[in-house]
Parts: sequence; structure tokens; C-alpha cells
Amino acid sequence: MRQQALYEAKKLVFQKSSGVMSTLSHNLRGYPFGSVTPYMCDEQGRIYFFISDIAQHTKNLQHDKRMSLTVFDAAERGDQNEHGRVTIVGDGSLVSQEHAEVLINKYVTLFPEAQSYRNAHDFNLWQLDAIRVRYIGGFGKIFWLEQTEWQQPSKQWDESQEQSMIEHMNADHQDAMSLILKQHCNLDDASPVMSGLLPQGFYLQSLNRNYYIAFDEPCDSPLAVRKALVQLTKTAREAS
Repeated sequence: MRQQALYEAKKLVFQKSSGVMSTLSHNLRGYPFGSVTPYMCDEQGRIYFFISDIAQHTKNLQHDKRMSLTVFDAAERGDQNEHGRVTIVGDGSLVSQEHAEVLINKYVTLFPEAQSYRNAHDFNLWQLDAIRVRYIGGFGKIFWLEQTEWQQPSKQWDESQEQSMIEHMNADHQDAMSLILKQHCNLDDASPVMSGLLPQGFYLQSLNRNYYIAFDEPCDSPLAVRKALVQLTKTAREAS
């Protein structure tokens, strides 16, 4: 049951691209301050924000590192309480320049509009490391997930291998990605682009939006990624 809750919580965080960041207000001491912001999640469960130094939430973090991010599946109709939501509670920190460049490249691939922020001197990458995670999957499905559960092993390939896999898919297999997108998201697009890759799944960018497609199980090598993509393509082709 807990493993299923962990899987569902992680999948929801991967699927969404923005949430409510809550910080502790420096101006209004003792009060929470919420703001909507895009985010990126890596395979280990760390959350990244590319935010301006002049933003109120950044100023709050500079004085108190405690924060949270709430991600939820918005109801198109009916009772919102029946839909999943995740609150990641933890500590924020500024990502060092040594590690920020590669991460910002990934962020901009997912959010191309953020390219203009790179030229602004006051935008920096911040990281949220979870201490505890609250997951509610609907009525009766309520869990506290611990830090040791949320944190996953790092991927078993380097950045150059990852980029090579993404470039190969975009250069040679747009037809396969189109079939997968149709099956999983019911979208017709002859030229989707792979915009991100994780052991748990991958992102397809279509019509200025990212769609997360989960693998059946986490991949522990580039070969496992290839096999998972081949299987997804086969299944999507049979369903078309």
C-alpha cells in the first residue's frame, strides 16, 4: 500500500509542471506566503526552481530555508477532494554554479520560455530537499512518506549518455513518439519532441506543453531505457 502511494505521489509530481511554493514571510513574521511557480523534479525526488532574487518567495528563503511545494491534480468538475495532491516539506538551498549549468539546461528544455531568464543576472536555481511528504490520493488514501522513502537512487548513466538518448529519439523516432503520445494522452502530433528523460519515465513536448509518460518500471541502464521505449512503441502501434 505504501509503495503504491509512493509511486502515485511521484508520478503526480512528474506529471505536473507547477505548484504552490510556500515560504515563511520575512515581512509578515510568522505567516506563510504562497506563490505559484514552475518546477522541475529529478529522479531522486529533488525539486528545482529557477527564480528571481527580487521575488518575494526568494527573499523569504534567503532568511529562512524552510519551505514546501504543493502539487495537485485540478478537478475539471466535481469534488476537488477526490483528486490527488502532494505536499513536499523540506529545506531550500541555492544550487552552486558548479552544478547549476547542467540543471538549467534541462530546465530550459522543459520550459523554453525560461531561456530569456538565463540572461538576467538576478535569476538563480534553487533546490528543495524533502524532509517529509504528505500524499492524499482521495478519500481514505492519506500517507506521510518519509525522507528515506522519497529519496531514490541516482540514475545509472551520465549526462552525455542521457543527451545522446534524447537526441537519438528526436532525430530518428518521432513516429514512435507520436504513437505513444496518441495512446497515452490522446493527442495527435506528428512531431513531438522528447524534452526530458528519467529512470522512471520521459517527457514529450507537444504544442508548447510537456506530457510525462511513465515506464512500467524504473530503468537501471541506457539499455533498459531502450527496451522500455521499444515496448511502449510496440504497445502503442498495436493499439492504433
